[in-house]
Amino acid sequence: MMTRDEFERVVRAMRAEGVPLSMPNLMVRTELPRHTIQEWLDDLDQPKPPPPAEARKTAAGKGVDAIDSLRENFGALRDRVVKDAATRVVREKLGLDDEPPSDRRSKAKRPQRDLRVAALLGLLGGPIGLLYSAPLLTAGIASAVYVAVVLALVFVPLIGMAALFYLVPLVHLACAALGPAYAWRFNRVGARSALLPS
Repeated sequence: MMTRDEFERVVRAMRAEGVPLSMPNLMVRTELPRHTIQEWLDDLDQPKPPPPAEARKTAAGKGVDAIDSLRENFGALRDRVVKDAATRVVREKLGLDDEPPSDRRSKAKRPQRDLRVAALLGLLGGPIGLLYSAPLLTAGIASAVYVAVVLALVFVPLIGMAALFYLVPLVHLACAALGPAYAWRFNRVGARSALLPS
């Protein structure tokens, strides 16, 4: 004879298949008497109050849940710490870190570079204008190469002068963009530093 659990499984399967839960259908599928089917069907239609979650869990289950919860909290904390540390390192390397109020007072004493002056010097002087705020080695090498190329092109007949008319404006425009960038880095770091830190 079919047990009550098997009966409930058959009823759920019939509902899932879309078969009507009529008495003849149930009698054919379950081979139970009519009064038993009616009684079990009435009990099945009444919602059962779910047992409280605490009553369903054993002591071992509660311990496993506590360990899982601790593991999830630890994982979230680890991810947050790693993300904060990575963000702080990147901001420090780029000079974007927020300074505490004590550093703001010392920032007022630090030398500052004006971005407009840096742009104007880069536009007028080319790489020589980068000496205003760029690292001295970088600006010095760029200036020396610039002067050497200009002097070399001056002595090349016809082609040298044509190349100067095309290259010099491009170099000066590039320096007009690089000058404020170096000035901004100077103001953030408080000293001459590279645009992209190593």
